[in-house]
Amino acid sequence: MKKVMIVSLGGSPEPLKKSIAEHRPERLIFFASQESNTKLGEVLQIEGYKPVKIETEITENPNSLYECYKAARRCVDRASRLGISDEDILVDYTGGTKVMSAALLLATVGCAYGFNYVGGDARSKDGLGIVQNGHEVMYPDMNPWSAFAEEERRQIITLFNARRFASIIQIMDLCRRELPPQIELLFKFIRHLAIGFLFWDQFQHKKALDCLEKGLKGLNDYLKSYPDDKYTRLGEALQTYIDFLSELLEKTRQMQSFDFILVKELINNARRRIEDKRFDDAAARIYRALELYGQICFEKIIGCSNDKVKPAKIPQELRDEFIRKYRDPQTEIMKLPLQATFAVLRAAGHEAGDRFFKLEDKIKNIQIARNKSILAHGIQPVSEHAAQSILETVTDFVQMKEFFDFPKL
Repeated sequence: MKKVMIVSLGGSPEPLKKSIAEHRPERLIFFASQESNTKLGEVLQIEGYKPVKIETEITENPNSLYECYKAARRCVDRASRLGISDEDILVDYTGGTKVMSAALLLATVGCAYGFNYVGGDARSKDGLGIVQNGHEVMYPDMNPWSAFAEEERRQIITLFNARRFASIIQIMDLCRRELPPQIELLFKFIRHLAIGFLFWDQFQHKKALDCLEKGLKGLNDYLKSYPDDKYTRLGEALQTYIDFLSELLEKTRQMQSFDFILVKELINNARRRIEDKRFDDAAARIYRALELYGQICFEKIIGCSNDKVKPAKIPQELRDEFIRKYRDPQTEIMKLPLQATFAVLRAAGHEAGDRFFKLEDKIKNIQIARNKSILAHGIQPVSEHAAQSILETVTDFVQMKEFFDFPKL
C-alpha cells in the first residue's frame, strides 16, 4: 500500500476507481483539467474508502505540454512537502489527455516513485476506443524509468569519456529504481570503474586498484550475458591499468618510497588536467614531477633524501656555500631546493645535473609560471600555452615518452 497517489484525472472514472480501490492511499493528489475535475466525485465513489486528504492541481490547457508539465510539477512539489520517502508514492498516469499523461511522466521520472497504468482487455470502437467498464486491467510494471534508463546510460558514457567520474557516481546514487537487466549490469561495473579512476586521479592508488579489479570482474560478468567486442577490448585495456597500478604500488612499497614510476604517474595526471582545461592543476603536477625526479636521482647518488642532508654529503666545491645558505644551525641538517639539488648532482657527476643546467633558462620559466599561479605563491592563472610548454620541457628533461590516458566507453 502507498501513502500517497498522484493521479492524472480524465473523463473515464472507472479505471481510476479500480486503481485507487486497489492501493487505498492515505492521500490523493489529482492532476486534472477544468473539464475532468468535474469527474472527481465519481472517481471517489469507492465503498469503504475515505482518504485522509484530497488535493488537486489544475492545468489551464490540457493540450499544452508546457502548461501540463507545470501543473504536474506542482503535484510533485505537494508530495515532496509531505516528508515521506519516494517509495511510498505511486503515480497513476492513466487518465487525462495524452499530453497530460506525458507531462506527468516527465515530471516524475526523476523520482523513485512507483508507477501504475490501467489498461483493459476489451475496448469500444472495435478495440480502438476506451476501456469498457468491468474490463480494466492493472499494469503496475509500467515504469517509465526502463525507457529513460537508456538516456541515462548515454549520459553516463558521455560523462565517463569526459572523466566526470564524480558526476557519474552521483547519478548512480540517485538511481534507486528497477533497471532493465542489461543496463543494471552495465551500471554495476561502470560504477566501480568510475570510483576507481576517481581515486586514481586523487592519487589514492590502492583504493583505485581495488575498485578497478571489481570493475573488471563486473565487466566479465556483463560479457557472459551480453557479448560485445568493444567491451571485450575494454576488459583487455583495464588489465593493463591494473598491471600498472600493481607495479606502481610494488615499486613504491605501497606508496612508502620514491620511484621513477611516480614521475610517469604525475605527468600523465597532468596531461589529463590539461585536457580538462585545468591548467593550474596541471602546472602544479608537472613541477612536482620535476622535483620528484631530482629527489629520486639525489637519493640514488648521494644516499639520503634532499631534505635531510648532512654537510659531509655535499661535494667539497659546494660545501661551504651550501652550509651558509641551507644549514639549520640547530640540527646541522640541510634542506635543498630544486636548483641546489641538481647542482649537487652535477658536481657528483650525474648526467641529470648537466641536463638540468643546459635547460636552465626554460626551467626558470617553469618556476616563474608556477610561482605566479594562485596554487603556488601568486594570483595569476596558468595559461594553456604555458601549461603545454611546461609539459613539453619537463617530459623531455625526465625522458618520459610513454603516455597513456584513461579508457573510453
